[in-house]
Amino acid sequence: MRAAKSFKEFEALNGISMEEVLSVFEAVSEAFPMIISANLTKNTYMMIKDDGFLAGDFPATGKYDDLIDFGVEYIHPNYQRSFLDNFSRERLLRKLGQGKREVYSKQYQKGRNGQYQWVSTHVIRVKDRDGDICEICLNRVIEGSMGQQRVCRAPY
Repeated sequence: MRAAKSFKEFEALNGISMEEVLSVFEAVSEAFPMIISANLTKNTYMMIKDDGFLAGDFPATGKYDDLIDFGVEYIHPNYQRSFLDNFSRERLLRKLGQGKREVYSKQYQKGRNGQYQWVSTHVIRVKDRDGDICEICLNRVIEGSMGQQRVCRAPY
């Protein structure tokens, strides 16, 4: 999608109405209860949506490095290294800067109920008009069959 200065200009440039864009966002929001936009170059993030399915109250905006430091505390100790290897700012800058378009992982992460649950995290690089390395991060609890949340036992 190309940048525009007004809704009308956006619609003319991209051939899609803002109403259609909002419908897509609504559908994505249903599937992913936590959506984060980050500018890795500037070390910033903004929580676009947080339905509170994870333990801890993540600040709505701030430094990306702080978000990762805060988030790793809720990852099961057996998965913390993998989480940092995939989602630390330094690693994402390198991976996305070398042309990788997305990074996906699943973590064993503490939920609001205090119990661990499997969570998928999908980082997708998005274009930035200034050439910065930016990404959208989509997070959700991985469900088992028939829409039920998986019952998890501690990994070995």
